[in-house]
Amino acid sequence: MFFFIIRRFLLSIPILLTSSILMFFLVINSGDPLFDLRTSTNPNVEQLIAARRQRLRLNDTFWERYSDWLTGIFRGDFGQNREGQNVSTLLSQAVQTTVRLVVLATVLSIVIGILFGIITAVRQYSALDYSSTFAAFLFFSLPVFWVAVLLKEFGAIKYNDFLEEPGLSTTGIVILTVLASLFIGGLVGGRRQRRLIAVGATAVVSVVVLLLLDSSDWMTNPGLSPIVLTVIVAVGAVGAAALYAPLSSTRVLIGALGAAGTGLIGATIFSSWVEDPNWTRMFLLAAMSLGVGVGVGALAGGEIDRRPAMFAGGAATSVTAVVIVIDQFVSAWEPGRTIGTIGPQTPNLTGTFWPRMVDYAGHQILPSLALALIGFATFMRFTRSSMLDTMKSDYVRTAKAKGLPATQVIMRHAFRTALIPVMTVVTISFATIIEGAVITETVFGWKGMGQLFIDGVRDVDPYPVMGFVLIASASIVLLNAVADILYAYLDPRIRR
Repeated sequence: MFFFIIRRFLLSIPILLTSSILMFFLVINSGDPLFDLRTSTNPNVEQLIAARRQRLRLNDTFWERYSDWLTGIFRGDFGQNREGQNVSTLLSQAVQTTVRLVVLATVLSIVIGILFGIITAVRQYSALDYSSTFAAFLFFSLPVFWVAVLLKEFGAIKYNDFLEEPGLSTTGIVILTVLASLFIGGLVGGRRQRRLIAVGATAVVSVVVLLLLDSSDWMTNPGLSPIVLTVIVAVGAVGAAALYAPLSSTRVLIGALGAAGTGLIGATIFSSWVEDPNWTRMFLLAAMSLGVGVGVGALAGGEIDRRPAMFAGGAATSVTAVVIVIDQFVSAWEPGRTIGTIGPQTPNLTGTFWPRMVDYAGHQILPSLALALIGFATFMRFTRSSMLDTMKSDYVRTAKAKGLPATQVIMRHAFRTALIPVMTVVTISFATIIEGAVITETVFGWKGMGQLFIDGVRDVDPYPVMGFVLIASASIVLLNAVADILYAYLDPRIRR
């Protein structure tokens, strides 16, 4: 496997070289980089033209200019743009902005797409299957700039108007209740009577919860009470235990619940870190919670159920950590116009950790969602197709015949094999999301790699464009190597 990955990297070198040569040729021949100076009335225009010619090496041949740029890359020098600014500095700032946008969009599209792909495959030809498929094709067909404009209008402007005077009308409660009931009805399988009971129970719970939210001040002062927080964590722990073993396996269930309880106790002990953290503290808390969860699971599992109990304990503490983070995040939210439409953050922003995270999220949610909705369609359709093929396999039918719980059959047997072709789509879609980020950054006013690329193409400035191409290409090559490693992990036969 190691030599296979090395060969893949070596084969990528001529591909990167060829693409960079082609892109460099296209950029320098796409227009006149001196056009703005030729029409200038500045008395020093001749000196300015001479300085730009020297800076961009316009008097040299194509191969001399390209080789100078290529050798500079190995020294960490990406050249200068036509204004004399160091491209390396511009790239370092732009990459941070774009990575923040693209990573969240990629994670959202993968998680939501794969989740709905699994559900629609298990509930094939259900109402949820048809509606999800329709939504996937709709999002895939819409241009990303149109999705971004719609999100700005309805996800920011209209929603911010609602936040100024939050409240739920009777029509809104009815619509939300119907949507929740239809979703749960499509999610629950079995006989019609069972689905109707699930729909009715969901409708009752939804109406009660929405009426409580509307009558209380939760929308202006949100947060989770200790009781609600404990209930959610307990439900998450039970779900984590069910994922790795039948609920009749008492040791695994006790391990998951014990790990979740330990996580809540730890959050109380380290309350000062949780309420006012930094990234170092967050990383340490995450590492400690995961280690404690695995340790509690190992102690509870004993000799027989140690492995599934360890996995369940780690998953339970992860769920606990996520719920606590969400609680802190929501509690720091303040009513008002919190959804931003311009830039990655509020200028001159100050404050403690959680208020700053709320501001970052308010500015990032819409552009990331615009990119994620496009990728969601691809992941959902590929996961659904792959899951349907895998569910028909002999080993899946054998697992069902042995009496394993449906959750284990789907997640531990079918999904692992179905994920192999999906990994290929992940690497391809990453390039698509970067391309979409060029447009999305323009719509939302983010000054990232997309803006750097557009300015470089418009100004016939090759070095910022080449920096964008190099980083995007290298990212795709790296992700392809990661995909190869994941192939070997998912299917041990590939290692041989």
